[in-house]
Amino acid sequence: MAIRRGTTLRGHGQRHYWLIRQVGETTYGVRGVDGEFLPFGAESLIAEEELLGNYTPEVEVFEKQMLPLVRKHQFRLDESMDRSLSGMRDPLCVDEANVRGLFTLGMKYIQNRKTSRGRKCINELVRLESAYPGKNQYLFNEFGIKLRKIGFLEGAVVCYRRGLRFTSEDDHLYYNLARAYYEQGQWWDCMGVLSDCFEHNPALPLARNLVELIIALGDNPGLRARHGKSPVPEGVVRRAALLSEAVAEHEPDAELLMREREKRRAELQEEYLWLPGRDAVGM
Repeated sequence: MAIRRGTTLRGHGQRHYWLIRQVGETTYGVRGVDGEFLPFGAESLIAEEELLGNYTPEVEVFEKQMLPLVRKHQFRLDESMDRSLSGMRDPLCVDEANVRGLFTLGMKYIQNRKTSRGRKCINELVRLESAYPGKNQYLFNEFGIKLRKIGFLEGAVVCYRRGLRFTSEDDHLYYNLARAYYEQGQWWDCMGVLSDCFEHNPALPLARNLVELIIALGDNPGLRARHGKSPVPEGVVRRAALLSEAVAEHEPDAELLMREREKRRAELQEEYLWLPGRDAVGM
């Protein structure tokens, strides 16, 4: 469901909504939605360029206003309204296919510099209250990784935190959340989640590397500059060091591990740029 730019009726406080479904790789079917939030009329086809330029997805309106009325009136789009619907799945529902489609659309808005509309779409999408098969930690972890890669860190954090509602045992999910906080410069949040990660898997290499990097960033302004990071609070550095030592104490060969860590910290002081966990876990 979407609202089209320029369709607000000034002085009347009304908006015109459209139901939109993807019918081809870059083609979409559009039909009107009446005052009772029920679709009407035949579809017209628009290209993706027009969709991105003139329409804004309204995920919350679809879930909280349209779907209850669709269920109340037992309304269903079928072949009697449009022959093109023959054999198609019902678009008037919240399921994994619709959620993935809307997520991809939100990404396209962001990538086409329609940032506010894309972020609004994704923020509403990940906060859907409806239950559906496939709504689990793996879906939200996947979404979080994709959002982090395009720089939408706020959305990535929301996705990872949503994923943790379905499990408290996924060390990879904790690491990915810590990584997003690291990229945001949210030092205390990052360390808190890293602690949770190590409780479940103290041997996760990516998490260990991130802890060592935080320690190295603490007293090296040049390294922080190369990574584009703000100063690390002393308390965060101390907590990272304690976490590193606590993990080392449980290693079969703690002395060897400590030597390797000292070597790594020395390497981090060199001129080359090092980025921990270039790829998030779960790709």
